[in-house]
Amino acid sequence: MGGIYQKTLDSLEYPKVLNELANFSRCNYSKELCLNLLPEKKPEIIQTLLNFTKEALDILNQAVDIPLEFVIDLSKIDFRPEYFAETELIDFSKTLRSSRLVKNFLRENSDSESLLFNLSKKLYVNKELENTISDTFDENYNVKHNATQTLSGLYSSLKDTEDNLKITVTKLLNSPDFNKHLQEQIYTIRDDRIVFQVKAPSKNKIAGIVHDVSATNKTFYIEPNQIVPLNNKIREVKSKIHGEIISILTNLSREIKINLEDIKTSITVLGEIDFHFAKARYAIKTQSVEPILETKKIIKLEKMRHPLLIGRVEHLVANDFSIGKDYHSVLITGSNTGGKTVAMKTIGLFLLMTNSGMFLPCAEAHIYPFKTVFADIGDSQNILQNLSTFSSHMTNIIDILNQSNSDSFVLIDELCAGTDPVEGAVLAEVILKRLQKLSVNSVITTHYGELKSLEYSDNYFKNASVEFDTETLSPTYNLVIGIPGLSNAIAVSSNLGLDKTLIKQAQDILYKHKDISLEVVEKLQDTHQQLTQNLKTAEETNAEAQNLKKKYEKEVTDLKKSKNKTIKHIKNRFDSELDEAKAEIKDILTELRKDKSEKIARRSYARLAKLESKFRGDLNELEEQEKYDEINWEEAKIHDKLIVKDIHQEVELLSLPDKNKNVFVMMGNIKTKIKQNKLALYNKSLVQKPLFKPVKPSQHFELKRYAMSNTLDLRGYRVEEALDELEAFLDKASLVNLTPVSIIHGHGTGALKSAVRDFLSSSPYVAKYRAGENTEGGDGVSVVDIN
Repeated sequence: MGGIYQKTLDSLEYPKVLNELANFSRCNYSKELCLNLLPEKKPEIIQTLLNFTKEALDILNQAVDIPLEFVIDLSKIDFRPEYFAETELIDFSKTLRSSRLVKNFLRENSDSESLLFNLSKKLYVNKELENTISDTFDENYNVKHNATQTLSGLYSSLKDTEDNLKITVTKLLNSPDFNKHLQEQIYTIRDDRIVFQVKAPSKNKIAGIVHDVSATNKTFYIEPNQIVPLNNKIREVKSKIHGEIISILTNLSREIKINLEDIKTSITVLGEIDFHFAKARYAIKTQSVEPILETKKIIKLEKMRHPLLIGRVEHLVANDFSIGKDYHSVLITGSNTGGKTVAMKTIGLFLLMTNSGMFLPCAEAHIYPFKTVFADIGDSQNILQNLSTFSSHMTNIIDILNQSNSDSFVLIDELCAGTDPVEGAVLAEVILKRLQKLSVNSVITTHYGELKSLEYSDNYFKNASVEFDTETLSPTYNLVIGIPGLSNAIAVSSNLGLDKTLIKQAQDILYKHKDISLEVVEKLQDTHQQLTQNLKTAEETNAEAQNLKKKYEKEVTDLKKSKNKTIKHIKNRFDSELDEAKAEIKDILTELRKDKSEKIARRSYARLAKLESKFRGDLNELEEQEKYDEINWEEAKIHDKLIVKDIHQEVELLSLPDKNKNVFVMMGNIKTKIKQNKLALYNKSLVQKPLFKPVKPSQHFELKRYAMSNTLDLRGYRVEEALDELEAFLDKASLVNLTPVSIIHGHGTGALKSAVRDFLSSSPYVAKYRAGENTEGGDGVSVVDIN
């Protein structure tokens, strides 16, 4: 089957889809799985692949992806040496880490019965080996100095020796007897050993080993005998360090090789898991849905989009398509630039993608998993075999007919085109009849008008077309099932810029030979286009209305939530303040009990209870607000019955809100102006009796003016009595707004003065107080500003 099957994949551009899919993979093995993905034939395998994709998508929709940080590429590893390179060992450690993290992730984020969870059970976890490797190397992939005790001791010895060498070198450079023989007061390196640049005449004055001579023979590079043992020791220690590092790498490599098969299994499983997540990531990117596998040979697609055009075409048209229930062969006709081939390729790709376990970029998909899909699309002229376009096309058709059966789906672009129109139409019809005899479902594009009549004699066939806008002379790319299309060759040619004279001549000739059936098709297309436009307008209007409804409902819900949240916040604040005040008073009670003076504290506690009662009243008033239904002022009418929320009073609306949001209402027999937010919808259960009764003319009101002194003399009172008098005095002063006031307590023993001022410090009536001036009575008087 290889030939036509591979041609089908290529002509439908399936490999391009796989390339895009591979871009969503995160490791080489999963990338290979993506690029080599072939459609399956067995429905149970296809369903399993789809289930894998769905599970991965469900996890991604939780805004989390698998922690796949790295997977080693074994194809680049040389297993022949005794030990792996440092970077290779680190890559193995990273792979073990990914294996552990992914396994834990799927255990926490997937069901224990899920496919992904069961697949993850095969992942190999060896945290000890993972950590041993990662702890051995630093960030530059070098073995750490403290990787082993032996290595640590060697590096310590190396440092000590190098320090001793530096000291010795410094002494030599600072010695006049030594440095006078040097070309420069520095040392250099030869053969990884420290040497000095000695003048040629002094070469025998410095005892040591000659390592090099300059090109001019004026400088000898000599290692003095004083540092030869130190240089030797450094070289010896470095050699031991290298040997210890090789030993470390060998031991780690041995552990890797011991567990290599398990690691290979993990790499394979990580690739498979990432492959399924790549399908899910691609589904998110293309806004794809899971295809529902059907047991009957039907296809139903809603708002399908070509996957390769998503993101590349600004306004990509989504089309509906169905086949298999009432008809089994769809014949698409229409203009060359109208999108017939794109629609057909989309259908073919959807079939291949479904059988590969991929989701489809559409709104809804019901697909029977056909075992074979065959396609012949485009110009496949074979120069090597000396075949013309028609011959190449017919060779493919023959292969398709020979290999198709009732479990095949066939797509053919421009059936039997490229030859004599009469013979081509006849050939096309008999080929369609053969496909019908084989019970093959098919999608065929054609320009042969003779094929359009097949639908009317045999319900196996169904006409379809790509819509063409005759006003703009351009295609709309909408696929219309049930209506045949016209080629619109003249209109397309005109739109492309063909000479207008030629266009007019062609139209005149066409009109003379115009078939009545063409007029019927044109009218059908016009009617369908108008109906489609009307439906679109109705859908847009309905969508707009639904959006407005949702917006209004959301605003109402948000308003209620905000209101409830505010009330709850105030309740919590009041409760908190009251609890703090109660605790404070209880502390006062405890302290005062010790002094046998509970009366003052109990009176304060009673005042707190009164304050709490007031707070509760305020809360009740807030809660009352919840009972009211807000007014929709756009629907309000004059003479509507409303309620004044503050006083539960029924009123009659006399005017709609002005620019200042005021309205006039009739309250009893009084016309008054009120803010619109003070009103609510009428509710008989909330109406109370009027707060004020009409006043008869004979009734009189007497206003009494209370006069009081601004001075209180407490001299001669005991402390407890004095504080009672003081509280009563301050209460009256606050009531009549009398401020400031003077409290005479005298000096005496100071007890009364202290008690009064302590009371003033905590009294809610007092804004502030001070000792009196000399003219006011001095320190024997306290002058108080009232709140």
